[in-house]
Amino acid sequence: MILGPPDREIDMEFLILPDHPASAGITTLLPDSARSHMIPHSSGRPLIVGCWADREVVTASVGQNSVAVLGTTTLTSAALAERLRTVRTVHDLDTLARSLPGCFHLVASIGGRVRAQGTVSTACQLFHGRVDGVTVAADRPQTIASMTGAGVDEELIALQLLTPFGPPWPLNMTSVWRGVRTLLPGHYVDIHADGTERTTRYWTPPEPELPLEPGVAALREALEAAVAARTSRGDTISADLSGGKDSTSLCFLAARHDTRLVTVHAQSSDPANEDRAWATRCADRLPHARHLVVPMNATPGLYAEVANGDTAQDTDTPLSFARRPMMEHVARLVADHGSAIHLQGTGSDELFIPSALSLHALARSSPLSAIRPARAMKSMRRWTWATTLRVLLYNQSYPQWMASAAESITTARAWGTAVDWEIAPKMPPWATPDAIDAVRRRIRQAASQNPEPLAPLPVHHEMLRLTQVNGTAVRTSSRIGAGFGVSFQAPFIDDRVLEAAMSIRPADRMAPGQVKPVLAAAMHGIAPDDLLARQSKADASPELYIGLRRHRRRLMELFEDSRLARLGLVDVDGIRTVLNSLHIDTRPLMPFELTLAGELWLRALPTHARPAGTHSPQPARGAS
Repeated sequence: MILGPPDREIDMEFLILPDHPASAGITTLLPDSARSHMIPHSSGRPLIVGCWADREVVTASVGQNSVAVLGTTTLTSAALAERLRTVRTVHDLDTLARSLPGCFHLVASIGGRVRAQGTVSTACQLFHGRVDGVTVAADRPQTIASMTGAGVDEELIALQLLTPFGPPWPLNMTSVWRGVRTLLPGHYVDIHADGTERTTRYWTPPEPELPLEPGVAALREALEAAVAARTSRGDTISADLSGGKDSTSLCFLAARHDTRLVTVHAQSSDPANEDRAWATRCADRLPHARHLVVPMNATPGLYAEVANGDTAQDTDTPLSFARRPMMEHVARLVADHGSAIHLQGTGSDELFIPSALSLHALARSSPLSAIRPARAMKSMRRWTWATTLRVLLYNQSYPQWMASAAESITTARAWGTAVDWEIAPKMPPWATPDAIDAVRRRIRQAASQNPEPLAPLPVHHEMLRLTQVNGTAVRTSSRIGAGFGVSFQAPFIDDRVLEAAMSIRPADRMAPGQVKPVLAAAMHGIAPDDLLARQSKADASPELYIGLRRHRRRLMELFEDSRLARLGLVDVDGIRTVLNSLHIDTRPLMPFELTLAGELWLRALPTHARPAGTHSPQPARGAS
């Protein structure tokens, strides 16, 4: 049973509590706006307290057991109750957790013992910590930190400056909030009635054993189910129609359902960009959808978040994409046309474009089969034979790679020729020596503990790590869209889709001359064949240059009083240099996005949580 007011469009937020006497008092630490709904344990004590739209949650109770699925799913309450009848322990929920399509948090109370988990991608993430002597969990770390009065760890903020995606695994799972722990992907937190907890791994990556035909069939089924989890309510749904294979394929999948489809194509400023022509061609084949075309000059563009002194960043980590105005623009647009869910193609590139590590995996599993793809990749990427052999024979362990990455955080990036477990993390050129030393020390310490990679195969580790990056982006986007009643969704990073993609043999993932052969095969008969045969990919560089030109002055002003500089993490002169320089490509600007995100995030922190030295200076007494 859910106790709460009528449904409304709100930002989902919740706290998970043990079946313990302290839980009732802990809920009073939440603001009234964050406890409008409650799902109880069988004892009547609160299991989940928070705010959400009723349609976002499916619940069932059988005897002393209760379970809630918070997010997108095709599951009904009746079907969930039927699955719950055979559950005796929290471990019995493994089968349910490994089989449901969609993107959701799973929370259960089994005889008063709590099991709670998110998704492998981290699009649905959980955090846990101790409050009033018991363990609680929440979908955002600020919830727990606000109850304990905890602030942020400034040394961990330095780690977020690493480009392109922040610190390497497992440091990327370290919460910047003191006393708050991030639940690792593929794990659930098990909270006993006495308030103690442990975490248990329930998910491991699949072996890449499926041949192309059954693998593609499984992938198609997973993608169909992922989209169905978003269209199952029968409401209006919207989707990006970029003209690329990813989001456009989702449009054709959504069009197969009994729902009203609204597509959005944001035009590029580059007249040579082929996406517009492809989007127009595909829109003509979706005659029952409403198609919206957004001119480039009608959007806020990149860096617009600083145009009017707007620095609010309601995210759990500095590692977020600083593109909030554009997300707000899309959310407002689709909400005006009745959509509450907006589909994006995020995550497809990382699953379906064969990387250097895909070639490495093929060489390990079938050396002879790697010869032709190796020659093709050597030609396409203009590798030397020495580089090609280095890719094929790469054998560093993950701790070895991590230790070497610590020593090279300030060296120049080897564009296009590196082969690593992850894209090598680099500190921006404006990072201070103290920041560099702190980051290097943290990575060295983590490497010395011999961390296990996310998967035994480097290519699978890479796929999972990049999926986590995309999960963070989707999680952030959805919280931005929630202000307009819109949830941004990325079906490509659903657990079931991820598993299906990872299950396909390396030999069948690579087809010289094709950009995304596995996705094209899976969408055959659903999306147009000419789209699936498309080999070009659009470049977003012009938008970055335009955004910088529009907002350079305000960006400079923002860093005149930089919170990151107050912490001793960045040299503002270095930032001025990169903002004022002419660049032949966007690579020198890549590190700036994370620096800007960190700056905005620090400014948006509540006063009690800010690190020492970042508080805004107060006027002198008597000053007017």
